[in-house]
Amino acid sequence: LGKFIIMAADSMEIDDALYSRQRYVLGDTAMQKMAQSQVFLSGMGGLGVEIAKNIVLAGIKALTVHDTRQCKAWDLGTNFFVHEDDVLNRRNRAEAVLPHVSELNPYVQVTSSVAPLNEMTDLSFLRQYQCVIVTEMKLSLQKKINDFCHAQHPPIKFISADVFGIWARLFCDFGAEFEVLDTTGEEPKEVFISNITQSNPGIITCLDNNPHKLETGQFVTFREINGMSCLNGSMHQITGKPCFVSVPPSLPP
Repeated sequence: LGKFIIMAADSMEIDDALYSRQRYVLGDTAMQKMAQSQVFLSGMGGLGVEIAKNIVLAGIKALTVHDTRQCKAWDLGTNFFVHEDDVLNRRNRAEAVLPHVSELNPYVQVTSSVAPLNEMTDLSFLRQYQCVIVTEMKLSLQKKINDFCHAQHPPIKFISADVFGIWARLFCDFGAEFEVLDTTGEEPKEVFISNITQSNPGIITCLDNNPHKLETGQFVTFREINGMSCLNGSMHQITGKPCFVSVPPSLPP
C-alpha cells in the first residue's frame, strides 16, 4: 500500500495513492491535523464502533477505544465487529472490536482500555489526547469530562453523541476560541441580479425574480456590477428576505 504519512519536523507528505479523494474534499490542512491527532473514544456500542471505523479510515494518528461493558446479545444487532463468540466468552466490548478496528488502517495506532471511568476517576490521563469522544455515558460524567477538556490549554476537543432508535443527539465543545468559517461546507452560490436600490439597506432584485436561496446573516461579494461599479469586489451582509444588503446610500446609480 505504500506510505500514508511521512512525518518531518515542519512538514508532512500525504500519499495521494491512498487518500486522494479525501484529500481534495477536506484539504491538506485538515488532513495534516488529523494525522497528528490522538483520539480517546468511550463506548463501543453501535454508534461508537461506527465512529471508530470512520476516524481510523480517515487517517488519525492514534485511537484508544474504551469500554467497561461485556458483549451482550443485543450488541450483535448494532455492532458489526461483535460476534457470537464474543458474547459467549463475555469479552469486553473494547477488546472485542480492537483487532477489527486495527486492521482497517495499519498506519493508525489503535489500543484498547477497560479502565473504570466514573466521577471518581482522575482525568489527567486525557491530556495526551487532542480529541475526546464519549457515547453511552451518563450526563453527569459527560459534564465532568467536558469541563476538564474545556479547561486545558489548548482545550481538548470534546464530542458527545448518542443514538436512541430514530433519535440522535450531538454536542461539540472545541473551546471558546474555535471559529466556524464555513457553516455548510457547500460551494459558494452564484446569483444573477437585475437591480439594486439606492436605499439603505439596499434591496436587490434577482434576475427574472428568481429566489436567491440565501439566508439572513450570510455574506455576498459583488462582481461585474454595472452602474454601481464601486460595489465590485466588496462584501456585504444579508439582513433579510427578500435580499436586503447594507449598501451605502451615497453610491451612484
